[in-house]
Amino acid sequence: MLIYLLNRLRVILKSIGKKEEGLNDLITYFKFKKNSPQLDELNKNNIFNIDYNKTEELSLNIAVTIAFFYDEKKIKYLKEVCKNLYSISSNCNIFIITNNISDKKKKILLRKVKNKNTAMNVNIHIIKNLINNRLLPWCHIPVMKNLYKNKKYSHFLYLEDDISLSKDNILYWLKARKILKKVNLIPGFIRTEADKKTKKIYAVDFTSINKSKFLPKIKINKNLYFINYKFPFQGMYFYDRELMKEHLNSVSSNPDFGHGAFNIQYLNSKMINFDLMAKASVGLIYKDVPKEFLNRLMIPFDYENKKILNNC
Repeated sequence: MLIYLLNRLRVILKSIGKKEEGLNDLITYFKFKKNSPQLDELNKNNIFNIDYNKTEELSLNIAVTIAFFYDEKKIKYLKEVCKNLYSISSNCNIFIITNNISDKKKKILLRKVKNKNTAMNVNIHIIKNLINNRLLPWCHIPVMKNLYKNKKYSHFLYLEDDISLSKDNILYWLKARKILKKVNLIPGFIRTEADKKTKKIYAVDFTSINKSKFLPKIKINKNLYFINYKFPFQGMYFYDRELMKEHLNSVSSNPDFGHGAFNIQYLNSKMINFDLMAKASVGLIYKDVPKEFLNRLMIPFDYENKKILNNC
């Protein structure tokens, strides 16, 4: 009888634990509602326009790091990623961080990625003494620290080896950053995949429905809002020098970020649930989040049509 009662109690407590995150999110929303009049000041000088010139030439000096565990079958995807980066700005310097491969494989990788584009600046950075394969993504941090010292770089990008960005994505980020930096928030991206049969596009990191009514948001104009969402993982980060300095010199660049044993101030259940490789791309999402928000990422949202804008 005692064992039965203890098991029932365990089930009840476990169920309460599952509801706790939802309650915390609701508390955050009401904090946002309480302080939302202050945030409305942002829309008085609206500088974000969804009709910006998408053909604008970019001359950004971008330092790019990509973690790629060598697999010849996957080089074709990496090649496409690099090709798209070069189309964003010809001043992209791409550093592919890979495991301890032979000189022959290094030449194959470089040749296939550049694909006769001799102007594309691609470097292969080999990690010779990798303790564990799952640590490879974290090896981009010391590389980024060295790149940051070079003041010619205005922006920094880390991404997984199968994520493609467009110039439209970067143009959106640059415009949105001017607004959101005023409240310590960052423009976000949504990872999407298209179903080959139906051609429908899915947000791969949204594991349940986000009810926009109960999400913190910043009004920009009649229909356009920046909205804070519950599933901000994006498998990458794109930062200017200010944000990159914050990331490299803070707890967010430590693999133990989010664990109470590392720093109780930054205890975060969402970070604990990320696997080691995924955490390498989380960046500043959960660092010093304003109390009215769930995290620091915001995306543009057409409130009338209940639609996330395509440029993110």
